[in-house]
Amino acid sequence: MIRWAKAHIRVRFALSIVFIPASYQGDLKTKVVSLLRSIYSQLLLGNWLKNNSMDEDNRVPIIIGNASPFRIIVRDTDCWTPTLEDTNNGTYDYIKLHRLSTYIDVDIRPYSMGVAFDGSLILPAAKEFHDKDKSLDIFNRTLGYLLLGGIYTEAVSPEDMTVGSMTLDGYFRPTTSSSGAVASFHRAIQTKHLGALDSIKLLNPEEIKIEDYQNAIESGKATLSAIPRLSASILLNGATQYVKHEWPESLVSLWTSIEQVLSHIWDAEIVRKRNDFGQEITGRKKFLQDFRTWSTSAKIEVLYQNTLIDPEVYGLLNNARKSRNTFVHEGIKPTQENARSALDSLFALISFACNNFEDKSSLNNIVEMIEKHLRGELIPKNRIFSKEEVTHWLPVPPIPGDTSWGDEEYEIIEELKLKKLTD
Repeated sequence: MIRWAKAHIRVRFALSIVFIPASYQGDLKTKVVSLLRSIYSQLLLGNWLKNNSMDEDNRVPIIIGNASPFRIIVRDTDCWTPTLEDTNNGTYDYIKLHRLSTYIDVDIRPYSMGVAFDGSLILPAAKEFHDKDKSLDIFNRTLGYLLLGGIYTEAVSPEDMTVGSMTLDGYFRPTTSSSGAVASFHRAIQTKHLGALDSIKLLNPEEIKIEDYQNAIESGKATLSAIPRLSASILLNGATQYVKHEWPESLVSLWTSIEQVLSHIWDAEIVRKRNDFGQEITGRKKFLQDFRTWSTSAKIEVLYQNTLIDPEVYGLLNNARKSRNTFVHEGIKPTQENARSALDSLFALISFACNNFEDKSSLNNIVEMIEKHLRGELIPKNRIFSKEEVTHWLPVPPIPGDTSWGDEEYEIIEELKLKKLTD
């Protein structure tokens, strides 16, 4: 049975009038103006809720998490076919973007997590989930399962979490604004306040059937159950940072996951495994568990000598370990190659641990999927697109220097004009 925490939410706003001298210049004025705008926005929202919300007895408070990429989670009866005119005119089915599609078991009994049609993840705003870090970890642990189950996703960031309310019939809306771009996009498509570029994302988005979504979650959970020490949320953050070209952050996160897997393998195959003599040696177990004696590099060497990892993985681990240590102790930024070594060796270790150390490639498809979503380089290689590659277009307003600018006068500041460099 799906159970949700039920509570009444009453929000009271207090507005004080603040006078700022017109002559004052500085950050304070900017901050105060920003604060007043935020308060005004909340007042408008509060007034809207007062006039338009369902009866409090018909809704429950919720916590919402949003992650990239945008896709829709569909039931067998769902059909999503908005036209370009629909997205431009706001006549698409915005109501469906407020609806839940399924519930999934993410080990938070007696509750379940809701998955919305627009991909939003929803937790009940029960007291135990009020801690933002805890809710964030649950969101990303769930998405970590999804990634390991074969469906690409990135992590929810703290700024893409909001609170809201949901009716007992399964329709929800955020009731607070968010500074995160992903959460702001979801709010925009629900309220039909999205811009022209964002509206294109509503045309032909990726569709995931709820059965495939649920199966991926269960598959990921099964993989993680073989390595209890491995944090799905840390792994997911490492992969997300990798596709965003955040090499230092990615390396640190992925190396943390590597150490978790190595600790699991060390404990299962070295510490607890009985020797050929069939006799327990006093103090041996405690000695092997001493992390001061058995550093990560020493563990890697012993596991290699016991043929639990092969030469290729050994080399990848050494590359990742050395670059991580150099970054932490000397501040030398790691490269993409270093982060990729951590990514490859991590998934090889997980594969080894889940396949009795006989197969290191069972998760290669996950690595390839992550690599496929790697962001482009700063300078794109393809600067000209064919007509077949362009599906939609918008006119770009001209600026001075464009051929379409014409003879209209414009401001020129002499000291800002570029000059040719001389040898």
